Amino acid sequence: MYLIYDKIYFGGKYMGKRFCGVYIDHIFEFIISTLQKNKNVNINSNNIIYLKRIIEKEIFQKVFKSLVYCMNVKRLDGELIGNTPEERYLYFSETEQCINVMNETFPNMKEQLYTELAGKCIYISEILNELQLDKEKIYHYFFISDDDILVELKNGGDWHNDKCVLIFKFESGKKIVYKPTRGDNITFLKGIMAYFFENEYVDKYDTLAGTKGAWIKFVEHIELKDEYKIKEFYYNYGKLLFIAYILGMNDLHYENLIACGKYPVITDVETIFSSYLFFETHEFNYNAQYKAVRKLLYGIMATGMVPIFSMTEYFGGDVSCLSNKGIKVQIEKLKNEYRDDMYIYSEYEIIREYKHLPSRNVEPMCFSNQIAEGFKEAMDIFNKIKVELINYILDNMEIVESRIILNMTKGYSKILRIKSDPRYRNNPNLFERLLITLKQNNQFNNNVYEHEVKELRRGNIPSFYWKKEINGVYGYLNDKLERITDLQVFTTERLHQIIQYQTMNSVLVEQIQLIFDSINTNIALGIEYKNLDQSIKKYMTDHKSPLLLENINKTCIDGNDGTISWIGLMVNDKEQLEYAILDWSIYSGIIGVGYMYLSEYDKNKSPQIKEKINRIYYTIVKAFNAGVFDTYDISYFCGLTGIYAFLVQLKEKNIIDTYEIEYFIEKIVFLIKNNISKTSIYDTLSGIHSAVIYYYGRYKIDDNAGKIISLIRDFFEKKFEIDLMRKNFNFASFAHGYSGVLTSVMCMHKIKKTIKTKSLISELVKAEETLHVNNFLWKDMRSNEQKYSHYWCHGSLGIMYSRLIWKNLNLTDELNIGESNFTMILEQYKKQITSGVLDSQNYSLCHGNFAFVDFLISYMKIFGYDQKISDYISKIKNKGEKYGYSCIGAPGAINSIGYMVGEAGIQYLLNRIENLNNPSILSIETI
Repeated sequence: MYLIYDKIYFGGKYMGKRFCGVYIDHIFEFIISTLQKNKNVNINSNNIIYLKRIIEKEIFQKVFKSLVYCMNVKRLDGELIGNTPEERYLYFSETEQCINVMNETFPNMKEQLYTELAGKCIYISEILNELQLDKEKIYHYFFISDDDILVELKNGGDWHNDKCVLIFKFESGKKIVYKPTRGDNITFLKGIMAYFFENEYVDKYDTLAGTKGAWIKFVEHIELKDEYKIKEFYYNYGKLLFIAYILGMNDLHYENLIACGKYPVITDVETIFSSYLFFETHEFNYNAQYKAVRKLLYGIMATGMVPIFSMTEYFGGDVSCLSNKGIKVQIEKLKNEYRDDMYIYSEYEIIREYKHLPSRNVEPMCFSNQIAEGFKEAMDIFNKIKVELINYILDNMEIVESRIILNMTKGYSKILRIKSDPRYRNNPNLFERLLITLKQNNQFNNNVYEHEVKELRRGNIPSFYWKKEINGVYGYLNDKLERITDLQVFTTERLHQIIQYQTMNSVLVEQIQLIFDSINTNIALGIEYKNLDQSIKKYMTDHKSPLLLENINKTCIDGNDGTISWIGLMVNDKEQLEYAILDWSIYSGIIGVGYMYLSEYDKNKSPQIKEKINRIYYTIVKAFNAGVFDTYDISYFCGLTGIYAFLVQLKEKNIIDTYEIEYFIEKIVFLIKNNISKTSIYDTLSGIHSAVIYYYGRYKIDDNAGKIISLIRDFFEKKFEIDLMRKNFNFASFAHGYSGVLTSVMCMHKIKKTIKTKSLISELVKAEETLHVNNFLWKDMRSNEQKYSHYWCHGSLGIMYSRLIWKNLNLTDELNIGESNFTMILEQYKKQITSGVLDSQNYSLCHGNFAFVDFLISYMKIFGYDQKISDYISKIKNKGEKYGYSCIGAPGAINSIGYMVGEAGIQYLLNRIENLNNPSILSIETI
């Protein structure tokens, strides 16, 4: 929503006359008069109209919800005058009634708004004065005629330290931009650009120094129709990507780039060296972690100029400069406009921007070849002038002021939106309590938190900077500089080392491959591959990448201290795709990879495989000693029980010294017992129930298992509420719903029969049954539409796997189901799988064909050999060998490395086909 001086734009619609304009004017006049009185600020009467347009927009955004709230309260109290809802609306909105009610309901509102907006008024007034004082110089520099009239002043971005980018529009249509930061970064970048581009492009980065900031040339969005010029744009885009990469720039998302004809122009150049600096703020527990984080933060994925999977769920879509699909955002809309019962509701919409695209009629993902070729040309240019260019960067790094993104801007923006909620306006203490969550999540020192709080209280987005002469990270507060932390390690010598590393041939080859991989994967994720238009599909490069074990070996990062790590595509426990460092889970992390290596070691006792296993074990010990696992949940798939299970495997296979491994297992057991209360009691994947099922499978042979189950059961029986489960976890799902919890409770009940567990079994069976449609279809409640799936996580495969576990562990005592009938249901599901009707193009264990294979192997372990099962397994295996074991559902896309949605799981299952002694991870090692 925003105010356009004489009308309001809210949720996609214009509201004709300003809602409660008298109150908006009242607040504006209060702020200006208080400023003139308390701070002796003299605001030029010629500038007041421009200042008012921006500040009234800010006021409106901050008070709109409170105004709507007040109007509805007075409507319900019967205090609004008028015979119709429309008349009563006008009475509240057009008279001083809204002022009186707001002052009565929110007695601190005026002072709050003054605190948030006074500094912004001063800033805008100062810049308008500067434009008038230096008019001749500024107009002449940007070719604006002396008699041209300023007609519009707009806010061009977020507020930082009560300052923002301002866009000035003149009667002639010309525009100029004012940025509250010095133009030194642009000057520095222009010097770099001159090595790679012609003058026509370099001149687009034009700046004139101001008193405290810089006047910037406005870059127009110019669309192209000619296909050759569009290809030229993406060729230049590849060159720009190389520059951003070697300078460690980030945050170059679609809002920070303008397509100006054949040239991509960066509009926010504040993040030069930012990725390198952010890396230096980290502390590392072991060398493989150091190398992995460096690879992640230094790579092209960090720039924002290629698809960034880890941000897709967070932002509601791909925010890279190659996106044209839009961002799914929650929009606040109005119902019953111009009536006294007007109210606000939320709805998701796709918001699209096109200024970063050379043409809205082409698919930017089709130009990976041009981008890669431009990147390669920039590499060649760099290699020819390497010494000269590096010297330029090092000699001029002292003029750069780099903005370091310590926390996500979106998170700060959400806090500021919450601050404008009527509850928070009425009770400022609620906002102060909200700020405490920042402190709890603060991964840096307390100075960061204190600066964040000061800025958020003033209605600003906190921002942090680095400059060589200051030798540290700092933030601005009014005209003062607040030092946050030292960063003495980032010297000229350090930057030289980084650039030398970044431009090594082997590292650059990896970046070129990432261009293709990220784009291919984004195409595959953007739409179901089989339905993808052939004109787009042909642009997915058909490069041959190593698969499965070969790829996992190739992508591992060996630390100099004997540790190990991986970086790649993974799916986290919230089933969101990330390009990240592997975590410690079985689900998508290092423990899952470890299980794969154990199955390989069983096969051939290779010294190389044993070394990988030893490195994983040593890295677990390092991470444990560093306190990494102190707050972990106890789940099998995502937490401490998975680590315990892996260590037990190491012990039983006699890979690690028995005394050493037993000592370390006891430490993990202590942590598990301590962290039961930190774990969800309503989830199986990342909750207590996967742990219960695992320990039940071992409690007769493992003393720790029985003790841990007893502690979990006591905690569960005290805390679990079936009504809360129905309200928030109403899923027929093994991983996240009734089927998994039911299996866990059946295990608890088998060990110790109680009235509570018996009652819960009955209630969970009924709850699951309410979502059963027919045969092997259960409603997928994650969607408003009627959908079904056959996945392990949210679908029939997981639900039927729970039945297979019940059968194998003999858990069905409390169920009214005959043995023969139970066996028949499992057999019918087996037949449905082997018929092939459930097959997909995905091979992962969580969402694909190999989940069915794993189920069928477990089925045969219980019921004996079956030729149809054997034939089906051979068919799926042969198709995978022929077309590639895609975990995304499309060839050419990056494969995840992890177990449940990646290549580690596929390789493990290929080994399980050969060796039935390998337990099923999908069954939590119970089969």
